[in-house]
Amino acid sequence: MDDFMNHDGSGQNIEREVLRAIVPRIATIEIPVSDLRRAVEWYGVMLGAELQGEWNDEWTTAMLHFQGGSGAIGVPSLYLVQTDDTRRLTFNNMKHGYIQSIIDLYTHDLKGYYWFLKERGVDVNEVDWEQEPHRQGFGFRDCDGNSFGVCNVELNGQEEANQAIPKSHPYVWRVAGIEIPVTNLKKAIAWYTETFSMKVLGEPDDDWEAAMLYLDGGERLGVPNLYLVENQDEQRLAFTNTYTNVTHSVIDFYNANVEQMMSGLRSRNVEMNGVSGFFDPDGNSLSVCSAVHRGQVK
Repeated sequence: MDDFMNHDGSGQNIEREVLRAIVPRIATIEIPVSDLRRAVEWYGVMLGAELQGEWNDEWTTAMLHFQGGSGAIGVPSLYLVQTDDTRRLTFNNMKHGYIQSIIDLYTHDLKGYYWFLKERGVDVNEVDWEQEPHRQGFGFRDCDGNSFGVCNVELNGQEEANQAIPKSHPYVWRVAGIEIPVTNLKKAIAWYTETFSMKVLGEPDDDWEAAMLYLDGGERLGVPNLYLVENQDEQRLAFTNTYTNVTHSVIDFYNANVEQMMSGLRSRNVEMNGVSGFFDPDGNSLSVCSAVHRGQVK
């Protein structure tokens, strides 16, 4: 990326403004599933994510959109990938002894959504609402064991996003965050802020075990935050498509000029994964795409 990190005539660094323009949001989150049809139906009922196109029995992948399929700028689509790979989007928090969610959803009614899921037999973490009336989130698993969280916390001007995004599901409005396991929090913060010009929420502290980052310019448009979690579990965000033998990314960043960004990453010796994929320093699989999904204007 150094090939477009330059200075203007006055010596002022323009890196931030360039990155703000080329990496404004996350386009897609990719999710491994064992039975595509079952997963499409599950995500439709439980999350309100609707299928793009008419169902085809020969499909092994499917693109889903929130907001009743209409899409909205900043809100990533979900890309379900049928595979025999048994790895799932989850990791163990080795220090605190619990399972970490990967995809965090936003709901305006936390308790209502909890009972919505429970009544439909979803694997949900047990919550005693009388003992924890002010709880801000809980965890659950999809039909394949991918780990989700849901919260009612609004960050970085997302109140405006909640007003702007169409609502078609009674509880789920958008993706609030994506959690990423890292071995060294300081190094990971440095890499993500340099690579994507992300901002850190709060002032970094030596005692931090996790950090919330958000894309510059995208925080008011429903763009999910990234939550880096320092952890020694070897599980990483990656899975193999057993139909194509391709290592899939989990987070796909939007970029209007894919080759320009990939060239910049190669110049920094970032490990590549195919034409548009790459790995962060901890082996989490990422990619960049120029696809503009339904409702996501450039």
